[in-house]
Amino acid sequence: MDSLTDDTSDYHAICMRTAAAAKGIGARYVIAPYGGRFPEPRRWLTFTAGGRRYYFSAGWLVEGGRDPWGRLGRHVNEDATLVVRDKNRLKLHLAERGFCVPSGRVFRRNDLAAALRAFDAMPGPLCVKPNLGTQGDCVVTSIRKRADFEAAVRRVAAGYQKILVEESVGGSLIRFFYVRPAVVAVKLSRPASVVGDGSADLIRLIEAKNLRRRRRSVPGHEPIVVDDEVRRFLETQGRRLEDVPAAGERVCLRGTSNGATGADSIAAPGLVHPSYAGVVAAACNSVPGLNVSAIDVMIRDPGEPAAPGRYWILEMNRSPGVTPYHHPWKGEAQNVCGAVLDLLERGYEPAAAAEA
Repeated sequence: MDSLTDDTSDYHAICMRTAAAAKGIGARYVIAPYGGRFPEPRRWLTFTAGGRRYYFSAGWLVEGGRDPWGRLGRHVNEDATLVVRDKNRLKLHLAERGFCVPSGRVFRRNDLAAALRAFDAMPGPLCVKPNLGTQGDCVVTSIRKRADFEAAVRRVAAGYQKILVEESVGGSLIRFFYVRPAVVAVKLSRPASVVGDGSADLIRLIEAKNLRRRRRSVPGHEPIVVDDEVRRFLETQGRRLEDVPAAGERVCLRGTSNGATGADSIAAPGLVHPSYAGVVAAACNSVPGLNVSAIDVMIRDPGEPAAPGRYWILEMNRSPGVTPYHHPWKGEAQNVCGAVLDLLERGYEPAAAAEA
C-alpha cells in the first residue's frame, strides 16, 4: 500500500499531498473502505496533523478512529450534514438568519403533478435541481418554457426523491472557500463559454476552446461537451450553434458553472467586494459543525458592497473540491489545502462550540 503514488483521477489529493509536504507533514496513499453506505474500497491520502490521523479523497476529509458506526472515521463536517446536504433545509436555515437565498419550493417525486404545477405558480425564469444533488447533476437554469420545465422536473424525479424548484437568479457565480472561522479564498466560476472573433461560428469556437484546454491541461478543467442542454441554453439567448458572435463577445453555453461541464475557474479575490467575505463567513459560522466548505453565491455586481437583493447564497458544499483554487484557469493559485491543514493542526471546533 505504501508504494501507491499520485493518481491524476483525484487531483484534489495531489493538491493536499503537495501542501502537506510544504509543511513537513508526511502523507501516503492507502486503499480502504469508508463504510456505512459506501462499503467499496477507495483510494485515500492519509496523514497526521495536530496529533490526529486524517484521510482525504476527492474532497472528503475524514478524521480516523472517531466514528461509532464502524466507518473509517468521522467526516470533519459530520455534524453539519443534515443542514448543508439538504438544499431546501439550508435555505430555510439561512433565510431565518437574514441571509439572502433564492425563493422556491421542494416537491416529492411521488407528487409529480404538484411539481409540474409550479411552473404557473412561480414567476420565471426558474431553476430545477435535485434537493440532495451534487456536482451540478440534473441542474437546469434559466427555464422560461413549459416544455423545458417539465423535462427538467421529470429528469430529476427519475433519479432523486425530492425536486427543488426555485427562482433562477442572475449575476456572477462566486465560490468562496471557508475554513472555520473565515473565508480563505475566492474564485469566479464562469460557465462554459467562448469569445467571438467575428468570423467563426459557435461550433468552431468551442472546438478551438477545447483545443486550448487540451494543450494547457489545467487540472479540473474538462472539455466543453455540446449536448441538448447547451442547445437549450443558447436558445434562451436567441442563439444557435451556427451563429457567429461579434469579435470580443463572450457567449455562455450553460447556466451551471461546474468544471466537469467546461466551466473556467478564475482566481478572483480582488474582483469581489471585501464585504462578501464577512457575509459568507457569518453564514457558515451559523451552521453548527461546519468546518470546511465551498460556498456558491450568485452576486449581481461583485464589485458593489453586499446588500439584500444583490446576492443569493445557493449552496454550501460538505466535501469541497480544492483543485480549481490551486490550479485556476486564470489568476494566481490560492492555497486552500494549506489553510485546511492549519485548521487541523490547531484542532477544529466540535458542533457545540461552533453553535455557541
